[in-house]
Amino acid sequence: MADRKQYKKRPNFHMTAVQIDIEGPGIFYNKWGAEQHGKPGDWLVNNGGDIYTVENTYFKENYQEVSPGQFEKIGSVWAEVTTKDGSVPTLEGPSTYITGDYLVYDRQNGGAAYAVKKQHFERMYELMHEPINLSEHQTDYIDGRLARQIKWYDRKAGLNRINYYLWQTLTIVAAALVPIVATMSSGELELGNAFVGVNSLVAILGGASAICAAILTLYNFQENWVKYRTTCEDLRSHLAQYTIGVGIYQDKTSAFPLFAETCENIINAERGQWAQRNVTAAPNQAPEG
Repeated sequence: MADRKQYKKRPNFHMTAVQIDIEGPGIFYNKWGAEQHGKPGDWLVNNGGDIYTVENTYFKENYQEVSPGQFEKIGSVWAEVTTKDGSVPTLEGPSTYITGDYLVYDRQNGGAAYAVKKQHFERMYELMHEPINLSEHQTDYIDGRLARQIKWYDRKAGLNRINYYLWQTLTIVAAALVPIVATMSSGELELGNAFVGVNSLVAILGGASAICAAILTLYNFQENWVKYRTTCEDLRSHLAQYTIGVGIYQDKTSAFPLFAETCENIINAERGQWAQRNVTAAPNQAPEG
């Protein structure tokens, strides 16, 4: 058998069930390659189109009702992919399987098992990724350098976003007031205890609008906001992928070196872009002679 791994039901994946409340020997049916027996008191289950019976005590211990007639699996299961055809006994009857199907257990150490067809199992369950055991140096990198970088980019993105909206708003307001003030009759306007000529006020507003626009261009608030936010979220995404072992980090033996290298490449790429924007190139020298 392959390695036994822990799985959980996919979100909002419920099944319909009704208790068999009949007199007599119950119901007999053919499933999983053998005759199955649902006794009075057992449950008849429709699990995403897969219909079968579940023994009463087992059902009450492992399922909970979420709405009338709708139930969900409690907790997680352990499962392994079969590498050859076979059969396992269950409370309802023998359960046969073929290579590639899943043997499902309620405990990590095994015990009673039941077989589930590959397509049914993978539609209903998703893998619960085991936590990664980190060395001291790896923990220092993630909790130290990487956490500081993510926090720095997050803070810088927020500050540049605020500055962008502030100066852009001032630019728009000042520019919009110019034609409004210009339509007023010539003369002076009282601003507090001072009097300002209309023409002078138009000039002031026009100059203020130009200054605000120049500040936006000079400090690149919008560009920095987008750049810092993108870098921050890239680092967070790779940290999440590494933590749960998905994407390019599925191989645990090479996951951390690849993770650290990827994060450093992201940081260095952002630093290189910053240097390219902010370092003024020396003027070209005219050739002698």
